[in-house]
Amino acid sequence: MRGKTRTISAAIVAVIAVAVASVVLWPRSGNDASSAAAPAATTQDPAAAPTATPETVAKAFLDAWAAGDYAKAAAFTDNAKAAGPRLQAVMKSLNPKSVQLTLGSQDSVNRYAFSVVDTFDGDSQWKYSSLVSVVPATATAPPLVHWSSAIIHPQLGAQATLIAAPPPATVVDAKGVPLAASAHPSLGAVLSRLAVAKQPGAAPAGLRITFVDANTGAALPDAEPIPIGPPATGAGVQISTTLDDKVQTAAERALAAYPESGMVVIKPSTGGVLAMASNSKTTPGLAYHANRAPGSTFKTITTAALMQAGLKPSDPAPCPPTSTVGSQTYHNDEGLKNGYPDATLADAFEQSCNTSYVGLRDRLSGLSALADEAKTYFGLNQPWDMGLGSATYCTADDQQVPVSDGQERFAAETFGQGNITMCPLTMASVAATVASGSFKQPVLVPGWKQVAATPLSAQVDGNLKTLMRGVITDGTATSLRGISPTLGAKTGTAERQNENPDSWMIAMDPQHDIAVACVVLNGGFGDDKAGPAIKAMLAGIGIR
Repeated sequence: MRGKTRTISAAIVAVIAVAVASVVLWPRSGNDASSAAAPAATTQDPAAAPTATPETVAKAFLDAWAAGDYAKAAAFTDNAKAAGPRLQAVMKSLNPKSVQLTLGSQDSVNRYAFSVVDTFDGDSQWKYSSLVSVVPATATAPPLVHWSSAIIHPQLGAQATLIAAPPPATVVDAKGVPLAASAHPSLGAVLSRLAVAKQPGAAPAGLRITFVDANTGAALPDAEPIPIGPPATGAGVQISTTLDDKVQTAAERALAAYPESGMVVIKPSTGGVLAMASNSKTTPGLAYHANRAPGSTFKTITTAALMQAGLKPSDPAPCPPTSTVGSQTYHNDEGLKNGYPDATLADAFEQSCNTSYVGLRDRLSGLSALADEAKTYFGLNQPWDMGLGSATYCTADDQQVPVSDGQERFAAETFGQGNITMCPLTMASVAATVASGSFKQPVLVPGWKQVAATPLSAQVDGNLKTLMRGVITDGTATSLRGISPTLGAKTGTAERQNENPDSWMIAMDPQHDIAVACVVLNGGFGDDKAGPAIKAMLAGIGIR
């Protein structure tokens, strides 16, 4: 056992010897970096390095820490197994762009003061002092830094860590009304993200260092945050959003009667999100996290592609009771179980005939037609940054509308089934695109950079508006009749294997500059649950 101890100690001495040689030959001072001593390092024999002292060990430890070599720094301590991971975890959490550590005077026997300068993006600096104690050398071991989390900062406990972030801002709606999670629980996660968002055009926010529980991330109540850098102005004081407190409240109240539901309301002229409401115990952000087939609401995109391929609303679109493609047989909802033989494209859209769309798929350009249409004209199949960070909503990848993998799947996808996945956020954007005639990427923060898409032609967009109006006056959206003469909609009943179908509806009103989408999971026909929820939201903001 004694021989093993000597071997380990000898190895540590060798490491320290090399480090001490580095300290002697390559001091961190810029004035000495090009001194004539540097070339001599190529001939320096580590064995001939000066004997390690508490001071040289302390300096070698600090230099390795400052360089981000936490394993090397840990080797100079009496608990390398704990020191290395702990240093790495705290510094990763704090995330300065540079660290300067300067050994100071001897505070007491084998204890040294040192100064710390952590520099962050924006050049804010956190300056403080700490202490490092060194265990004296023994006959079998060199001097070693006595490891403790308090070396990193005198107030840092073993179960705590450090973060540097702007102080949380007050999030307000477009009219300056404060938005709080207590009033809008379904916005809680969004408001937390927005509270630390960087707002375009705002002055840089000051940072503050916060001591938090390393396991939960909660701020420690007995440790006051330490402000650094300039005082917070703009971001860090108030974050202005596109949200509208009145619309948000109306959406939340409209969903109260429908468990597992979500709704998003958008201002078509700008893409500004007016409300994102969810009523779900399983998916708190259902309005923008749901990953569900949109059913016949997707026929809005399919119909746009068909009209761009040359079809007119008055062209024939026969609606048989069933339609078979390969091994799959497709059917219509109960109201069209006997079909609609003389249907036109307008009839098929207004009455929501699935088999018409299955039969019209040959008029499209191929298996990629719907994916291409969704991205080119409706801005889908790509990440959006609404002010919360770049994300592709409603799907795990960048394909809400993937290229179809065969004719059977393609047939189902023409009416919003198959591999297509949406949420109220993306379908509200589809409705908003029809309302304005061109895609405006949804945003929560005004001035945020928006991805672009090709505008719909005036003819195609005009036809879509007329068709969506017809869904209310002559079709399946009976719950929205008698409200606004410019209101248009599309219902959706998205089938689920061994479950009740999801109830979907999208609606838009160019006159009121509003678009909305709602889903009620397992809610049945689109007009049964989603339609009444949209009607209630519109009434709540005065559109009756």
